[in-house]
This record gives sequence, C-alpha cells and structure tokens, in this order.
Amino acid sequence: MRTAIMKGVGLLFIMVGCEAEAPAISREARAELAETAERADKALESASAGFEAPACRRSERVIYACDFGDRRVAVCATGNRLSYRFGDARRTDLEIDSRPGHVRAHTGGVVGGGGGRQEHIRFSNNGYHYIVHSMEAGSLTDIPGKRISGVTVVRGETGASPIVRSLNCPLAGPAQSMDQFNALPAETFAAETDETWDAWW
Repeated sequence: MRTAIMKGVGLLFIMVGCEAEAPAISREARAELAETAERADKALESASAGFEAPACRRSERVIYACDFGDRRVAVCATGNRLSYRFGDARRTDLEIDSRPGHVRAHTGGVVGGGGGRQEHIRFSNNGYHYIVHSMEAGSLTDIPGKRISGVTVVRGETGASPIVRSLNCPLAGPAQSMDQFNALPAETFAAETDETWDAWW
C-alpha cells in the first residue's frame, strides 16, 4: 500500500509539473476558441429546433403566441428574422423563417365600419399560407372593442383560394392586439400587393 501511495505522490508531482510548464494561451487563441464555441452553440440550437416546443426563445421578441388546445402557434422576431412556429407542447412541426433577401412574410389588414379593424401576417411555404390575424370589433358589431385573433391556413395563389384550416384563439383581450406588428424587423416582411389577401380572416 505504501508503494501505491508513493506512486500516487509521484504522479501528482508529474501532473503539477506538466501544468506548470504548459504555455499560456494567447489573447488571439482565446478569442478564436470563444468564436468557435459560439458557432457550435448556434449550430446546436438550429439542429435541435424541431425538438423544442414552438415558443419564442429568450433572445427573441414575442409578436404573437397562443395555445389552440393541444397545438401552439408563436410568431417571434430578432433583428434580422421573423419566424412562424407551429406544433404541440413537445416539438415544433413547422417553422417558417423570413429574412432579408428571402422574404416569406407579408402584412396587411382591413378596416370596417364603426372603427373595426383586422391586421395580419401571412407566412408562405410550398403553396400554403399561414395567416396570423388579430381583430378589434367595431362599434357597429355586437362585441364592440373586443379583440379576437387566430390562424387561418390557405392553399393556393390568392386570398380567394380554399381555406384548409381555421383556428380561433381561445383567449380574448388586449394580449391579442398584436401591437408588435408595428415593430417588425426591417426587411423581413413586405406589404401585401394582392388585395385578395386583405380580407376578414
């Protein structure tokens, strides 16, 4: 046992000696290591996105979020990206990113009698359009001032194309106003040019 202890002490001295002789890492090398680690973190975040619930991350601004029963929709923004996410509480089934130079989001709206209005963001992907909309009922309706929001899915080239699915957010109130529509990241979206998309969804 004494022999084992002496061997351990000797090994400890060798390790200490090696550590003492290790060259110091230069400032440039440290910066390069930090940059490599940051790139790895971003790659990991991107690769695992499909295995996360469709929610906005801490570095993103929430434009819209609602749970439709066991399904969830989130619209999130950063400085150069606008994202639509759809899925359940465990994973994201669909994510559409709109960026400068690759715009896949369009905005529009309509105004009705009595001050009623509706705004929307339309995300396009492979012939399908996911329209996130928010409405404030006007004074001529039975629900003046009430805010209602939801998501409508359309398949086709115009707003007159068939509606595939329509989801109404079970929440109602100021949180559904999507005032963040007025602060979307620049160049990540374009205004509607086809008036058929400016409809009451």
